[in-house]
Amino acid sequence: MSKEKPVGIEFRDAMAYYLTSLVEKRDFAGAVRYYETNRDTFDTAGGAWAGSVLHQVAKAYLSLDKHSTALRLARLAQNKVAENGDSVQLAEIFLTLARITRSLGELKETEKALRDAESIFRRNDCLEGQARVLNLLAGHFYNRHEYQNALTNLMDAIDIAKRLGDRTKIAYMVGNIGRLHTFIGDFEEAEKYLRMNIDISGELGDWEESTRAGIALGYVQLLKGEYSLAEETLEAALPGTVEFNQPRDEAICLSYLGELRYRTGRLDEARTTLEKALEIAERTAPGTTLGGRIMRHLAELYIRLSNYRTARRYHSRASIVANKANDHVEIGALCKIAACIAEAENCTDEATGLYLEAIELAEATGVRYELAEILVAAGSSDLFPPRRRLNYLFRAEEFYSRRNLKTRRREVEALIASIEYPDNAPNRGKNTVEDDYDYLTNCVEIIEFKERLEAIGRADLPLLLTGETGVGKDRMAKYYHQLVRPGKPFVAINCASVPHSLLESELFGYERGAFTGAETKKQGLFVAANGGVLLLDEIGDMPMHLQTKLLNVLESNEVKPLGSTESIRIDIKLVAATNQDLEAMVERGEFRRDLYYRLSGMPFRIPALRERKEDIPVLLKHFLVERKLLKAGQKAPMELVRQFVAYDWPGNTRELINKVKQMEVMADMAADKDLTELSRTLFNVESTLPGSTLFERVEQFERRLIMEALIAAGGNKSEAARMLGIHEATVRTKLKRYDISLDTGLAS
Repeated sequence: MSKEKPVGIEFRDAMAYYLTSLVEKRDFAGAVRYYETNRDTFDTAGGAWAGSVLHQVAKAYLSLDKHSTALRLARLAQNKVAENGDSVQLAEIFLTLARITRSLGELKETEKALRDAESIFRRNDCLEGQARVLNLLAGHFYNRHEYQNALTNLMDAIDIAKRLGDRTKIAYMVGNIGRLHTFIGDFEEAEKYLRMNIDISGELGDWEESTRAGIALGYVQLLKGEYSLAEETLEAALPGTVEFNQPRDEAICLSYLGELRYRTGRLDEARTTLEKALEIAERTAPGTTLGGRIMRHLAELYIRLSNYRTARRYHSRASIVANKANDHVEIGALCKIAACIAEAENCTDEATGLYLEAIELAEATGVRYELAEILVAAGSSDLFPPRRRLNYLFRAEEFYSRRNLKTRRREVEALIASIEYPDNAPNRGKNTVEDDYDYLTNCVEIIEFKERLEAIGRADLPLLLTGETGVGKDRMAKYYHQLVRPGKPFVAINCASVPHSLLESELFGYERGAFTGAETKKQGLFVAANGGVLLLDEIGDMPMHLQTKLLNVLESNEVKPLGSTESIRIDIKLVAATNQDLEAMVERGEFRRDLYYRLSGMPFRIPALRERKEDIPVLLKHFLVERKLLKAGQKAPMELVRQFVAYDWPGNTRELINKVKQMEVMADMAADKDLTELSRTLFNVESTLPGSTLFERVEQFERRLIMEALIAAGGNKSEAARMLGIHEATVRTKLKRYDISLDTGLAS
């Protein structure tokens, strides 16, 4: 039979129980009042009992933002509980100390308290506590922009959760890992972990967590430029936020959808979506970073609408929130917005300083995606000289390339291609097909097509050019124009870069008063190209209703401007270009079958540069001369040619031009302008060779080396042998063994 406690101890236990219940019910003011009334009793008691009570009171003071008192009481609780050694109770006190010191901004003390807690939980074999602390440590490092440390702690926490068999914690933590990878720009890893989160949460029936992971996945797809997929994912997640009463998640999902819509040119939809997101955020979490980020997106939207006054208003409101939260990532993004506004308002000195400040802030935080976006904005600005702009754009291109962000990479490549050094621009004489508009090639397939172009021009048929981005479809269109209608207009439009709501008026033009905002008459591109050539680039992105109107134009040779009752007769040669598979789009119902048949009368696929490596030496020499890195009669260094031939050129000719521009920038900065040495930093090729055996892989590698050497040597076997470090007889033997033909127009 147990011995009864003395009455005094029972009374103290009752007091402790009552105070603890007040804290658990979140009546923090009541808990503080009760403590102050009985302070002598609580403070003078010793041991774990007193430590437990003081710990509860410290948490109450912390919740009331009385940090100094909370810290004093937590330290007192720590000392009393520590008398009995390292217990789980002591570890919990260290967790509270971490919360207090974090609120006070004492981050070194925060990390120390968390590590002490983790160590004590580990010594007590408390796996649940360990996992909890590691997750908190990850958050601590995340806030300090120490992302690798954050990932390390999360991975350790997951290992413990696996040992516990706690799949709920595993789902939550893999979601955090996915979000962390998103933040630092590792999108492939982010998608992998977020899909794991969705799968595990679905198996557990935790649809709220699955919804959150779906929103995060949609955002990853948005950043990757997979806009259709992102919209589908976000639209699927949105109803769940309402069903599970998650207004914060609803606001986040809507903000992502709003961003997606202004990125894709649907500005009115974006405004409605973002305004709804902001209304929810300000109702449920006023003054927080969530609302601040939505206001930042509204500022971005109004810049696109050229409404700089409203953009500045949203920017100012967002800046207050970001500065209050000391969120350097947001502050950097807002600096970029302020720079864009200042530039639009011709405040050039202010804009230049803001761009530089934005870059500096983004570099300090280590958030690489946001840094790349800021670099693109600065690289697009005429405030900086061409070399500085190219430097910014090359840095952004490198990030997008490494992360396989194809959409953003293509956009940056186009920007790079549009920038010229005024001092280095070649001296142009009279325009001729041979000099300025020729499509340089040694590819037999392309040469044969070029020979047919004059005959094609005499036929009343559109020309359809297909091929990967960067192969030079626009260049071929200009060559065609110079052959069939020299001296007449050449007009081009990229259907993917113009918002669908504006594309119709751009093509057809409009009369004054045709719609709201049509204050003057506008000539459409069909009429502007009359008598000449019209290039419709990326025609696969043309909306269906405009495909119908285009078909009518092709059949009638007439256009009717918006708001007009009269048609205009036109005579144009149409060139349509796309990197998409139009035939597959027809089968999916995404492109009109009758328009496809009308366009495909004279189709030609321009091969990718990796399929016609015989073109690389001639293109390389041409652009080196054009950029004044070589003299007209000078040969390119053989090793330089070999490096260019060995690369696979996923960005095709456009990427090759950009690499030459990058060498030009580097040459301007380097004392020794050796082209071969400069080029060594440009390539990081990881070749993957198919084949089931080592012998097959070696054969393929050897065959490729010989081919590349021959192309680089202009077909000269002796020179190729010298480059490879083998005898010419060996080269001839290998040519015969691998059945390599020199019938490519190269010299033998």
